[in-house]
Amino acid sequence: MNPGDVTVPPPADGAEERLETLRGWWRLPAPARREVRLLSRSGRHHPDREIAWVAWRWAQVVLPPGAPEPGRARNMLSAAGFWALILLDLVTGVDPTDPPEPRWLDRRRARRVLRAGPPVA
Repeated sequence: MNPGDVTVPPPADGAEERLETLRGWWRLPAPARREVRLLSRSGRHHPDREIAWVAWRWAQVVLPPGAPEPGRARNMLSAAGFWALILLDLVTGVDPTDPPEPRWLDRRRARRVLRAGPPVA
């Protein structure tokens, strides 16, 4: 190893796994994500087991077990920031390459998926 070479160790906190789980959710077709959202409102799982497990893992990343649920004021601030970022992206024309970090709406949707329980194997 030369003095100028720098090697960066992989993150020990599971950041890459977390990002891959978020990517897995966003790789699902939009109609499948929509079906998951609609079915979770009534406490049901998606009929396709693979999609149901992707949704379950995504929900666990967005709302880890034991994490406190955000309060009303934080949700309102997060929602305002969410819409401000959308307006900024529309003006600048940014095309993201990675999935966005979960926000208030994602936490609400994840809470519904988690309430339905894990898909039965």
